[in-house]
Amino acid sequence: MKKLQSARDHLLAAPLGIQPDKLLTFAESGTVATHRGDGPDSFLVRYTAHLIVTDFTGQPVQLFWAVLGWMRTACPGAVPDALKFHVDVIDHKKADVSLKLDLEETVQVRTTDDGTWIVAQDDPDALVLDMGALTPGLA
Repeated sequence: MKKLQSARDHLLAAPLGIQPDKLLTFAESGTVATHRGDGPDSFLVRYTAHLIVTDFTGQPVQLFWAVLGWMRTACPGAVPDALKFHVDVIDHKKADVSLKLDLEETVQVRTTDDGTWIVAQDDPDALVLDMGALTPGLA
């Protein structure tokens, strides 16, 4: 689950002071969709990413901002309110923050002489497509 690992890596690299043992990551309610036929060998994985930061000493909005930054590049097609949260205030200095977002990944399977490769694809971003190259002569 490429996106789940990427989200985890992003939060750990963010300047929020999150330690690896304080960040729990889960994939919940997962499904796999595939289509029968002679088309390319691929499938779609859908799941709810659940990230829990325990004993967080910052403000929860800092976590929201960090995850939204990651989503801009990793999930360009996400709906505006894709990030859900729950905050459990432990005391006046820290809280446990639960973040959930629905993710999907297209997985392509390629068989070559060297073996079989199973690779999660990056999401296309419509904002960076060069429409002029796709439709020459379009104003």
